[in-house]
Amino acid sequence: MRIIINAALLLVLLSMSNFSYSNAEPSSNEKAEIELLRIIDFMRNGSNEDALLSAEKLSKNFPNFKLGKIIYADLLSAYLNKKPLLGSKSEDKGLNDLKSEAKARINFDSIYKKKDLLPRSIISLADNIKYAFLIELSESRLYLVKNSNGVPEIIADFYVSIGKAGFNKKISGDNKTPVGVYKVTSQLVDEDLPELYGSGAYPINYPNAWDKKNKKTGYGIWVHGVPRDVYSRPPLTSEGCIVTSNHTLKKLGKYISVGETPVILVEKVKWIKRNEWHQNKNKAIEIISSWKETWESLDPHAFISKHSINFNSEKHNFEQRVAHILRIIKNKTFIKVKIENLNLFYYPKTNGLIYSDFRQHYESNNFRTSSKKKLFWKIEKDGEWRILYEDT
Repeated sequence: MRIIINAALLLVLLSMSNFSYSNAEPSSNEKAEIELLRIIDFMRNGSNEDALLSAEKLSKNFPNFKLGKIIYADLLSAYLNKKPLLGSKSEDKGLNDLKSEAKARINFDSIYKKKDLLPRSIISLADNIKYAFLIELSESRLYLVKNSNGVPEIIADFYVSIGKAGFNKKISGDNKTPVGVYKVTSQLVDEDLPELYGSGAYPINYPNAWDKKNKKTGYGIWVHGVPRDVYSRPPLTSEGCIVTSNHTLKKLGKYISVGETPVILVEKVKWIKRNEWHQNKNKAIEIISSWKETWESLDPHAFISKHSINFNSEKHNFEQRVAHILRIIKNKTFIKVKIENLNLFYYPKTNGLIYSDFRQHYESNNFRTSSKKKLFWKIEKDGEWRILYEDT
């Protein structure tokens, strides 16, 4: 008997024209999604009974994968000439959530694989950073980024859920996921967490220095799992956290270095060609090198010119920084600055802003120190990049 697939199910699952699945043996955290794509592939090619058999297998192998269960139920209803669930007028929020999850999983286009593109937002990763997470909030996607001699190579991507009110968090309790550059600050293990968080959690440092400067509030933004009776969650369901399946979280844990791993949250990834990425990196490194060389030159006015008149830090505004530079440099016979572990990012959702963090080794005739430094560089009307904000 030929199954007549209802239009609503096709609209949800086949709204994009291109997708594929791999015949290679998948890891455990990828099997459900790949099997889902296999089902849709059968449907597109008219092999509807094969689709039904595969959906039955998916439902049995992943009993907590609600989307798989509802697709199986819909295919079975169509086979028995009954009213399909996804086509019913009595759809509730749960079914609409499942539709959203289906779209987020299936409509995703891994363009970086097809055209060998790199993410613009990551200018360069430090030598001590092996991996980073780049999260594309509008696509419910987490990219695992490998540091290949400073080049951000995407080696895998995963479906994630974000805040129920979307992204660009501004105030506590707004149920939005932040946009910005963060780091994993700690690891919370299963035994210390409520069931809501699944197999573990990795808090990030929201609000960071830039968030605080811009009066953003809130706390408790984590990358975490799901309860054991749930396979995954629809795209917009958390209170601001980034939520993965427990299988995915365990896999990601292998790539996390607490206190170091960057987590870059962007609305939309801008993919660029390698030659453009290298040009951006060279320009950014030139900005940092010029700042270092100017400081070492002992020319106070040249060094002051590296600061925006809108400069501020926890200690200084622009006028206070000028006074500080003039007072300090007059007593120096030499200054040497060494920069290690330099990370460079175009800061998300802020035009013309570069964020740099690194370890600075400073030595002069009367002082020596080693410290972490975070500088935010703004391109100004004259085309020069100057320090807008410093966090130390």
